[in-house]
Amino acid sequence: MALRRASLRCINHVSNLSKLRNTRHALQLSSRTYASALPSNENSSGQYVSPFQEIFDTIQEGKTFLGSSEFNIPEIKHLKCGIPEHVLRFKTTAYDRLLEEPFVRPNEHKVTLRVDTRHIALDEVETMVLKEIVGTRLNEESGVLQLSSNQFGSRIENKRHVVSMLERIVDSTKTLAARIQQEVAGNTV
Repeated sequence: MALRRASLRCINHVSNLSKLRNTRHALQLSSRTYASALPSNENSSGQYVSPFQEIFDTIQEGKTFLGSSEFNIPEIKHLKCGIPEHVLRFKTTAYDRLLEEPFVRPNEHKVTLRVDTRHIALDEVETMVLKEIVGTRLNEESGVLQLSSNQFGSRIENKRHVVSMLERIVDSTKTLAARIQQEVAGNTV
């Protein structure tokens, strides 16, 4: 009995589909028609308009999404010591949330700054003084200076502290190198 009901439902479904195919439906087309809304009759113009047409028009007109037609290169920010900000690389450690005490893990607030020394504008004497000041924090093979701070209980404060350390190191390097050059010039005269 259940099989007979299922077969009758299938027959009814097929007959309904054939009735739908034979009837013509008139759809009103908007100015932009997507493929799924196009009618299947022969009277349609058959032009497909992409749902992304507005984006394509904007690209073709040469406009940005901000409405301007020209691209302005963003201004590069520099630190007080002259190093561009985009060359600084920061590293932090993140842990999952703890449910047991202590809720803070060691080195969770530690921030490490890495900067390549080629981005620091130094001459030979200043480079030698920099090596003396920072010691093992400067990897001479790769030329990367690495500074870290874990002094504060906030990553933001530690980041500011590391950047401040870098600025003070570069300023001190230039000041000491200038003194050394003055002493050498004074002794040779």
